[in-house]
Amino acid sequence: MAVAEELNFTRAAAQLHTAQPSLSQQIRQLEKSVGVRLLDRSRQHVALTNAGRIFLHQARDILGRVEHARRLARQAADGRAGDLSVGTFPSADVRILPALRPLVAKHLPDLRLILHSKYTVEPLAGLRSGTLDVAFMRGPTAAGDLELLELLREPIVLVLPSHHALARRKKIPVKSLDDLPCITMERSLAPALHDATAALYREARIRMHAVSNADNVLGHIQLVQEGLGFARLPESLVALLPAGVTFRPLACDPAPMVSIVVAWKAGNGSRLVREFVNLARLCGTTP
Repeated sequence: MAVAEELNFTRAAAQLHTAQPSLSQQIRQLEKSVGVRLLDRSRQHVALTNAGRIFLHQARDILGRVEHARRLARQAADGRAGDLSVGTFPSADVRILPALRPLVAKHLPDLRLILHSKYTVEPLAGLRSGTLDVAFMRGPTAAGDLELLELLREPIVLVLPSHHALARRKKIPVKSLDDLPCITMERSLAPALHDATAALYREARIRMHAVSNADNVLGHIQLVQEGLGFARLPESLVALLPAGVTFRPLACDPAPMVSIVVAWKAGNGSRLVREFVNLARLCGTTP
């Protein structure tokens, strides 16, 4: 690059702090390695060949990428660059990630987020195996080998067909749910949500009439849309409701709540994880 830019071996050698014969020898070795002549040169004249012009363009790109790699390596050591595998789930997709992405772009521009849905990588297993660096999960949860930070708490609401009689109310009394057809989910898929709704029924001394089961949020909403029953979902998910499906809060105090937490493996000293968690903290606001 120095010879091509100066088109003079004496000036290029001075720029590189080397002797001119050594530089000439290095150019000859480079041309031998490439297999073509890169420079037309005589005692009075140095010029790039067509092959030399192409090689110069690529050399600039390569050296630029080497410098970029150095910068990324330094930033990675400082916890400001690298790849981060992040587990997520629908409520975090709606409530956390839209606010978090611009913060990451601003404060950690060289961080690449690799997102994994809870339906492809189970969060607890992913964190413990190292497949995930951090994960957004539903809380509360108890896991002694993980560190957790609660980002927000949100109420559980009823999701029901828009034409349902209860949809005419602003708030729905818990007693009115007695023996009313509802959509359920296995506890293993959403322990916090399952336990909060089970406690609601137990404390109100009403019967849960489960008519169908879905293993994901969209499945719940689709079954509600088909009129099979109502669902109990966190408030953040109302953003996903299609036409013909609405939601209503419960008329009880306190309202049943669940939280969104960000979790990482205990003892993980990665500065990148800490920086990411600090940004996630800024996105947690309880409704």
